[in-house]
Formats: sequence, C-alpha cells, structure tokens
Amino acid sequence: MVVIQQHEHLLTLIDLNPKYPYDEQVYDDEKDLITNQVFQCLCDRCDKKITYFHRYYYKCDQCDYSLHKLCLELPTTLKHASHLAHTLSLAQNESRQKCHVCKCTIWDQQLRYYCSPCMLNICLACGTNEVHHHIIYHPSHKHPLVPTSRPILAVCDACGEKHEGVFYQCITCFLSFIHEDCVFRPKRLLIQHATRDKFFHTHPLILTYGFPEADQQVKFYPKCRVCDKSFTGYEYLWVYKCEKCRYYTHLECAYLRSENSQEGKSNA
Repeated sequence: MVVIQQHEHLLTLIDLNPKYPYDEQVYDDEKDLITNQVFQCLCDRCDKKITYFHRYYYKCDQCDYSLHKLCLELPTTLKHASHLAHTLSLAQNESRQKCHVCKCTIWDQQLRYYCSPCMLNICLACGTNEVHHHIIYHPSHKHPLVPTSRPILAVCDACGEKHEGVFYQCITCFLSFIHEDCVFRPKRLLIQHATRDKFFHTHPLILTYGFPEADQQVKFYPKCRVCDKSFTGYEYLWVYKCEKCRYYTHLECAYLRSENSQEGKSNA
C-alpha cells in the first residue's frame, strides 16, 4: 500500500487546451495546440496518464512531479462518519478490496481511503461524495466526456465497430459513446507508423469527426485507400483524411496491422 502525501513544493495549474471548444480548422493551424495534443505524463498520485484531453493538470516547476487536477483536489486525510475512531489516509490500492460503506469493489491500483489500525477501506465516492472520474475535453464534442465505471461491450460512435472496454460518454446530452482506443487517437497520423509500413502516404492524415454526404459528393465519393470500400453511412463516424491528395481511410483501417492487411501497398 502506498500512502499519499502532500507535495513539498508549490504546484501550478496548466491548461493544455484554453480554446476548448474550438473550431477544427483553427486547431489544425495552431502549432501550440498540436504540440500540446501529443503531451502525456504520469500522475504521481494515481499512476495513470495525464493527456492533452484531460486538459487541466498541476505541475511542479522545481521537480518532475505532476497531478491530474482531480487528484490534487482529493484530501490526503479524511474523517468519515462511518469510522470516527481514526483518521483515514489517502492510499493507492495494491490488491482488490471492498469498501466498508457501500461494499463495492475497489480495484487494483485505484485510490481509496484507508485506516491502518483497523485495516478498513472506503472508496473515493463514499469518502468524498463524488465519483472520481478523469473528465476529458475532446474536440469531437462540445461537452466534457466521462468514462464508464467498468468495461462494457458496445458499439463505438467513432468507428462504428463493437468493442469491449471502457467507453467515454457525455452526461450532459447523452450523445457520443466512444471507446477509449478511439478517444485517444492522434489528431495527426503518419499512416505507415500505425500500420508497420504496410500502407504509405507522404503527408500526415488529419482526424476528422464526421464525413457528411455533401462533403463526400464534393470529393467525388472517394473510397478508403486501405480497404477500397466506400464511406457510405459514415456521415457521423470519424475518418482520417489528407485533402491535398484526396487520401481518405476509415478510422480502423488507418491502424490496420500488417498481419490483417491486404497484400501489397497502397500508395498516394
């Protein structure tokens, strides 16, 4: 068990995406935003990644120490009504435990409140009356997205495929239900890097959050340059595109691995 302590130095709040929500074209032209989009580091409190999509994080200028905004806001000690005898400490779980209050499972590596003398655990939801979700601010949607509390099997609104795992959803309008693999796709992609040199294109492909039929018509109804199939029904699904060369791929095709790919190479 790792007990969480306060950091000794002053932390500064960083906003990686001050223009959210923003126009996609503005995003493409802003070099600072592109640099921020590839940013990632580990949170020193929960050991999970801090990415551009989390938007806010705290950074120490004196040492290599970073925290999710939500993780910093968690108190490191707690007095709880269900256990007044002792003060609880914020700690990272090493093995699966049960919450003393709600009896839910506290999974490996999750944060919890712990009483060492009584070997008692309280989940973050019971300890703070809030669900500990790492909210993300994604350019595909105007509202923040939150992850599902556990892995599920569902169809992804980004790629149209069925996935099992954690999905991100909007709790404001209940639209957008996106699998975590798709949520964190890079905005710019060199297709040969994702397909182990199976498919090539000179220019980076840009992730676009929909391909309306009117746009397809203007581009003379292009086909995917990887699978050679049309984009029919892709009006609201994500695609990678290079408009300079009219090079388009389905989201999944841009990551098609060589063992599953067609024979031969697709060249611009």
